Amino acid sequence: MTACGVNSDSPDLDSTSTTIPSVDPQPKLVGLSALHTEGVKWVNAENKTVTLKGTNLGNWLLHEFWMMNQSSNTVATDQCTLEATFDERFGFEERERLLDMFRDNWIAERDWDILESYGLNTIRLPFVWNVIENEKNPMTLRADAWQYIDYAIEQAQARGMYVILDLHGAVGAQGWADHSGCAGQNQYWSTPEYQERTIWLWQQIAERYKDNGTVAAYGLLNEPWGTEADNLANVMIDLYKAVRETDAKKIIVLPGHHSGIDEYGHPDSFDGTNVAFEMHFYPGIFGWAEPNYETHRDWLTCGEDGAGGVCAWDAKMQDLASPLLIGEFQPWQSLGYEFGGENARATYDKFAELNWAATNWSYKVLTGDGGQGAGTWGMVTNKKNSLGLVTKASTWNCAGWDSSFSNACAAASDAISPTVAGKQTYYLVIKSGTCCGGKLDITLDKISLLDDLGNEVILNGNFGSQNSWTTWVASGAPTIDYNVTDADSFPTGSEGTVLRMSGLTDTNITEFNGGIYQAITLEGGKNYTLSGVFKDNTSVNAWAEIYIVTDEPVEGKDVVSEQALPSVDFANAPIAEIESIFQLYGTVEYDIHQPLLTAMTATQASTLYTLPAKPTGLSIMLDDVGAHLSWNANQEEDVTGYNIYRSTNNNSNYQLIAENAAAETFSDTTITDSNIYYFKITAIDAQDISFDSEEVVSGVLVNTLPGVIQAENWTDMAGFEVEVTSDIGGGNNTGFADTDDWLEYNVNINEAGSYQVEYRLASESGSDGFNLTLDGELIDTVTVNSTGGWQSWSTQTSTLNLPAGEHTLRIESLGGGWNFNWMQFSVLP
Repeated sequence: MTACGVNSDSPDLDSTSTTIPSVDPQPKLVGLSALHTEGVKWVNAENKTVTLKGTNLGNWLLHEFWMMNQSSNTVATDQCTLEATFDERFGFEERERLLDMFRDNWIAERDWDILESYGLNTIRLPFVWNVIENEKNPMTLRADAWQYIDYAIEQAQARGMYVILDLHGAVGAQGWADHSGCAGQNQYWSTPEYQERTIWLWQQIAERYKDNGTVAAYGLLNEPWGTEADNLANVMIDLYKAVRETDAKKIIVLPGHHSGIDEYGHPDSFDGTNVAFEMHFYPGIFGWAEPNYETHRDWLTCGEDGAGGVCAWDAKMQDLASPLLIGEFQPWQSLGYEFGGENARATYDKFAELNWAATNWSYKVLTGDGGQGAGTWGMVTNKKNSLGLVTKASTWNCAGWDSSFSNACAAASDAISPTVAGKQTYYLVIKSGTCCGGKLDITLDKISLLDDLGNEVILNGNFGSQNSWTTWVASGAPTIDYNVTDADSFPTGSEGTVLRMSGLTDTNITEFNGGIYQAITLEGGKNYTLSGVFKDNTSVNAWAEIYIVTDEPVEGKDVVSEQALPSVDFANAPIAEIESIFQLYGTVEYDIHQPLLTAMTATQASTLYTLPAKPTGLSIMLDDVGAHLSWNANQEEDVTGYNIYRSTNNNSNYQLIAENAAAETFSDTTITDSNIYYFKITAIDAQDISFDSEEVVSGVLVNTLPGVIQAENWTDMAGFEVEVTSDIGGGNNTGFADTDDWLEYNVNINEAGSYQVEYRLASESGSDGFNLTLDGELIDTVTVNSTGGWQSWSTQTSTLNLPAGEHTLRIESLGGGWNFNWMQFSVLP
């Protein structure tokens, strides 16, 4: 029998919320075999290499509101403001009681059993400073200082798991973000008292756990990014030395800066022993390309040149002769339910091959909508309602998506099971929108809802007309076209005509939010299967959602679903309501990520990312019929075919136009004379996709001056990457450049003379920028100013003298840290 609170497909785990037991003043357990470092390896007392594979218990001993569906709070928004709000409303003692209630429920006995079922052997335990230190009497211990940490260590040890203690929030806060405990403070670096208190804190921790082998390491400070890398290294080395005064043996983890770990130098330079380093890697998230197969492939296989990705970091750690802890990473979120599990296992396997310890972020994340969908941030989340929001994708989750509903990146559910008895009228709503200076361009097709006998419920789900659909607007009406025939905008798998929803915000219309719907009849107790395909066509700040709701949409009113997990206004809600949500965190029914569980516990290592070679010899021939491609056959026996991609943009926005083609030739008869087309191919096998072939083009792109040169309209380049821009006008920008990377443009200058050139640039903190050359001669040097963000754009201007005729312009990067959207040349009078 499966206990309440656990997916019926998961192990037989007790879901009962457990109150944390009181703990003796001193730990009685010596723990697991103590670890030490040996070169890049983590090694136990028996000198056997230990592969540390684990997760984080995020939001337990330091609140991150997004992880428990409380981001709607505007007063209490982080650990500090929650404590202050409770203090003001209820008093300090009641605040402490409420936080204990939360902690007793967020992680309980059932969670430890689930963690064990995943085959993990490591827990990274994030905590905030005042879990241990008495905030009313600094540099003294709370009476219950070790309550939760001792409990975690005992529970982990009983299941053969190591614990890495992670100071996630230092007194004063070590950064600007909420996950340091106090958003907007960042006072740790400028306040000697806070640094001294942190030294004291770690010395207390070290004194208690120095002889407990279950504590694998001390993680001195999480994401300490509120200072420069050199100062971080100096302060952390001082902290390391202070901890060594108390504990000479435990592994101490030095945190990396967001720029890396180079400022530390070799541990020998500061007499470091048993030192490991920590980095957080998030491929596909936080601006690191898109959450897809290619991004993770490039990271785990070291890129096309074999020297990037994990290989670059392996070389660094070999030089340092030190282990690496990947303290946070997220290898399944938004990747699709099944593939997310496979990718997670492949990631853990690669990290293990390199002897890296790895703890994903995070074990438990609860959401308003509920459900794993295409992969939430949690190994477990709360179950979703059967109806309401059933499919969602957004540019924040997966810009440029092209997927089925079942693989939607923000929410996905193909199984629809009404619970109300008898036949009832519901409404299937297709909703899309954009805000915040954004652009909407979404296409959908083949929308179907089948009952368990295969009968279709939806009318006109293949579109071509408005028949059976009603338009509805909440705020700002998207343009709706039921009869789109532009093949470049078709979602993969679509046929004939598709539905398009579009809109561009401006000063008059700042938001679009609306769509179409139709009434459907569903019967309680029956199962229905929802399917469809949809695609983002370079939208910015946009979303697309599918709902099944009981109330007909009303003009001027948004369609939202009843939340599977409520949010609570901590600044105003009655204390009983706050207690109720805290208790619910311990009893809510879990949706365990089953493909992740299966992959993590499989006896065989992952075979994902054993790539075919990239195809060679791609050539193009043009005639009146179209473009004819040919290439050399791959020699691998397991290659099943080739994918062919086409774009009208240079090295970006490629669309799959033929999948798993068996022959080494392909003809595209749909091109037109008015466009230049770019083609490339990949080889595929049962699991993997090769790196791209070289690009071929149907013509030569020449930029005419005076005029605008879009960044992506190069003739040749090295090192730059292309991404969707949020700048006015949309399109793409280039970025991710390193020193000596370059972009080259063919230009035809109509007249010689003096020109003003405007460069459209963005940089979070400024950059050495680039040189501009004409036919190899330097004509301009641009230092890129800080604009405050990677998508915060400004224009820098220079004056140049240019000769007439055909020439080659070249941008040569002098340093990283800048994005480029376009440059405009205007003749000066």
